[in-house]
Amino acid sequence: MRRPRPASGVSVAVLVVAGVVSGWGTGEAAAEPSPAGTLYVNHDGVCSDTATGSASMPFCTVQAAADAMVPGQTVRVESPDGLPYVESVTLTRSGTKDAPITFTGAALVPEGSPAVLTPKGSAPALTLEAVHDVRIQSLGIGYASADAVAVTGSTGVTLDRLSFRRPVPSADGTGTAVSVDGASSDVTVSRNRVPDGYAYGVQAQPGASQFTVTTNVVTDPRRGGIVLTGTSGAAVTSNTVITPCATGISLEGTSRGTVENNVVASAGAKQTDSCPAPTAPLYSVSAASADQVTGDYNVAANGVGAFARPRPECAWAGTPYTTAASLHDATGQGAHDIDGLNVPTATAPPEHSALIDSADADAPGELTTDVDGSPLVDDPLVDDTGTGTGPTAHPDRGAVERQDSITVPGDDMPSPSRGVAPFVTSVKTDDATTSWGKSIATYSVDFGDGSAPVTQAPGAPITHTYTTPGVYAPAITVTDADGSSRTVRSAAVDAGTATPPAASLSGALVTTADGQVDAGDASFTVAQPADAWEVAYRVLTFGDGDHESLADGPQKIEHQYPAAGSYTATLTQTDLLGRTTTAKVTVHAADAFLPITAQYDAERTIPAHGVLKLSAATVHADSDGVDAARLQVVTSGAKARGILTLYTDGTTRPGTSTVGFEPGRTVSNEATVKVAPTGAIDLYNGSSGPVTVNVATLGLQSHAQFGRTYHPATPIRLLDTRGATGGHTGAVTGGHSVTLTVSGAHGVPADANAVVLNVVATATKGSGSLTVSPAGTVNSGVSGPYWTTGQTASAQIVVPMVPLINGKVVLRNNSKSSAHLVADVVGWYGPTASGTTFRPVSPVRILNTRTGTGGRTAKLGAHATLRLKVTGAHGVPANAVSAVDLNLTVPSPTGSGYLVAYADGTTRPDVHSADYTSGHPAAGAALVKVGADGEIDLYNAGSTAVDVDIDLLGDYSLNTVG
Repeated sequence: MRRPRPASGVSVAVLVVAGVVSGWGTGEAAAEPSPAGTLYVNHDGVCSDTATGSASMPFCTVQAAADAMVPGQTVRVESPDGLPYVESVTLTRSGTKDAPITFTGAALVPEGSPAVLTPKGSAPALTLEAVHDVRIQSLGIGYASADAVAVTGSTGVTLDRLSFRRPVPSADGTGTAVSVDGASSDVTVSRNRVPDGYAYGVQAQPGASQFTVTTNVVTDPRRGGIVLTGTSGAAVTSNTVITPCATGISLEGTSRGTVENNVVASAGAKQTDSCPAPTAPLYSVSAASADQVTGDYNVAANGVGAFARPRPECAWAGTPYTTAASLHDATGQGAHDIDGLNVPTATAPPEHSALIDSADADAPGELTTDVDGSPLVDDPLVDDTGTGTGPTAHPDRGAVERQDSITVPGDDMPSPSRGVAPFVTSVKTDDATTSWGKSIATYSVDFGDGSAPVTQAPGAPITHTYTTPGVYAPAITVTDADGSSRTVRSAAVDAGTATPPAASLSGALVTTADGQVDAGDASFTVAQPADAWEVAYRVLTFGDGDHESLADGPQKIEHQYPAAGSYTATLTQTDLLGRTTTAKVTVHAADAFLPITAQYDAERTIPAHGVLKLSAATVHADSDGVDAARLQVVTSGAKARGILTLYTDGTTRPGTSTVGFEPGRTVSNEATVKVAPTGAIDLYNGSSGPVTVNVATLGLQSHAQFGRTYHPATPIRLLDTRGATGGHTGAVTGGHSVTLTVSGAHGVPADANAVVLNVVATATKGSGSLTVSPAGTVNSGVSGPYWTTGQTASAQIVVPMVPLINGKVVLRNNSKSSAHLVADVVGWYGPTASGTTFRPVSPVRILNTRTGTGGRTAKLGAHATLRLKVTGAHGVPANAVSAVDLNLTVPSPTGSGYLVAYADGTTRPDVHSADYTSGHPAAGAALVKVGADGEIDLYNAGSTAVDVDIDLLGDYSLNTVG
């Protein structure tokens, strides 16, 4: 991609055209006004209509300049941004013969870009009202329902090299490009282009006099190309009019003058829709004008395109003629007219065409240049059949002159074309050729950096030093001995700075206004580089195999990663000299939590050593980007002792356990399970007998949905019925409940969407279970723990909250007997981007005191503590980890007690992470806060030593991009 070059370059949109037409024939260049005689209009930047119109403080509107100008001044209309001036301008100021006033825009070379004036409302874009000695040149004029330029009551007016356009094509457009009223005289309309006109290209009302219409191109007018009514002293000369339906040139009423050297042709391709059977002649002269008009050297081409319909070539005094010969025989007019040609476009005639060098050089209004400013030249391959001597001795018919075809070899361009400024480049000047065999007169090179063009005869190379960094567009003009020239633009010359622009890349996770985060969706910011013009292109690779090419300017790019993980995003910035700079950020894509009301699957029985596959629909993991599900599993009806293992479907079963079960007991536990790409999970029955399972989904972890982040907390006791904590004293009677305020208190914000509780039932008087529910809801409870008479049982439970109700939870004793209840809050999920996000791992055992996994080969002693490093391995980052998702198992206790898992370096809390009873395996889910050193502590609160297994299910980390 190319950037606009810096200020050292010169924009073609602000160049003043040098050659202008004054009256008939000469086409001499107008004198360039002194800077003091120039008023500037430029709406792109700082401007003021109350200032003086200087280059440093230009007028904002063309009307302001029109109201301020005096004889001898030029109004220079600039539009670097390419936007039109939307205003209807009325000029009432006049010049003098020696000091005309001039409005000018850009030179309309093929690659030029004029300033454009577009009408506002129903008034013309430009009205010349009772003025004299005025020249309007090199502007773009837009129009539709209003006329483009209206000349009223004026004299000594020249409209030269204007480009008329329809900004928005409209079926209702009725405007005329140039309209001259009957009170105007000495008006010249020259070298203009009127494509796709509405009503008329050029129209004069009765009474206009000394009206010259020369060297214009008018295409596809709806009502008429050039129409003069009751006009005296008319000269309609060397115009090209392509018209599908309407008459191309008409002299109506009582008009006097000449019609010479024109090309009027049908536009057959457009007749099918517009006028399947056209009847209007290509040009016509009324009966009242016939004796006062001379017509000759015209071309009536009734065959533009293969679909042109036959129509009269000319109507003279009301009589249609289908050939030039019949016109001449009947009227004596058109002795040198040509017909029967195919004129495909309004461009230069093809080589050997009868239009070449065959016009009347002495025709009134004949110029020395064509519509594009190219000279009238002699084509040596075609015999001269026209008339005249001097500089206009070889004109072609129509508005476009056939030029010598000059070939400029591709290597005649600045070489080298890039380097670190200052650097020297040169242009060859010895091998351009012409199709006519003419000698090359000059090479002229505008190096595009504001320096004066260098012109010299062919031979030695033209050298130049680019002193200022920038991107430049040199123009090479080769002129032959007859004045034909060709200008070619070279590829850009790149003068670079000493060092390439530095690349800049930053990023953040995509969040909502209320703090929810899409933990796998990164938003990257690519700053506008210093010296942005020097950057050729930029590519951002996301680290997951995907990439994006960037447009110019500062950019915001959002990218959804396909899975949780760490990715390196790299911005590679290549400058115009091929030098590259890079910037990198690391994206830790992860999962955000989606709490849902507990969704229970139907009970299933798994045979001995069998596997139960649960589909994505069953565990509700069938939405975007779900990587893991938070499940509660309840086992019952076991026929043998064993373990239940939850793991990712389609993977090798890990050596981990989720629940330990045995006959005669109902056991529950929660676990976060990584799902397969299909969303499915497997449950393995590691026993010699069948077991019945009931699975509930409590939440999902997704990298592609807006969800909540986790905030681990130092455990805070909410309830202990053995004392007064929580406002309830004494055991909770069977079938009764306790209501606790959770969110909005105890460090848990009111908008928390889920809380993580450790709940304990102790001093149980009979078997039973506990249900924890958001207050004010129905069928939304999470069950567990289960106990037998006299057993102390605990469970960690994720409870979805309903923040808009009251932030309370209800603990219900489902037993028929009383039990004391204890509850601690250990964390919460909420819409706060400062929390941590989840990255699941395939279940892995990180501690087994029987085998030495985790570095310990002895039981954890009574009232003893072990430290365990949980970061920097098994997919857990080394830093910024806030919590780990674990499953704790005491496989074969010989006494009763409980384990406490907590952050190393902190005071041990009095929470039950896993309770165990002699002779019965026990398991407990534990979201454990991690110490600053990446370690956790595990304390055995029992009176006997126990073996301990710890399985890692995932981690919560600060999800960053940087």
